[in-house]
Amino acid sequence: MPKHLEHLFAGYPPILSARDVAEVLGLNSKTVYEYLQSGELPAYHIGSKWVIVRDEVVEYISSTSNVADRSTPEVATPSS
Repeated sequence: MPKHLEHLFAGYPPILSARDVAEVLGLNSKTVYEYLQSGELPAYHIGSKWVIVRDEVVEYISSTSNVADRSTPEVATPSS
């Protein structure tokens, strides 16, 4: 689990409920279910239950970060 996200899921079990995910991410449970059904959030639909693996959600959050990578960006130079 990425260190910068550990605090979000402190105290939560390895398998989360939609309510847990909603609480952690500050979303409505209905929104979480929409994300689950669309495949936006990683999870397994088994029968009528959703199995949401905490570490997979953390990896998903980490992979969708909008924080620029820490490498030096290329600077465009005006053409003459």
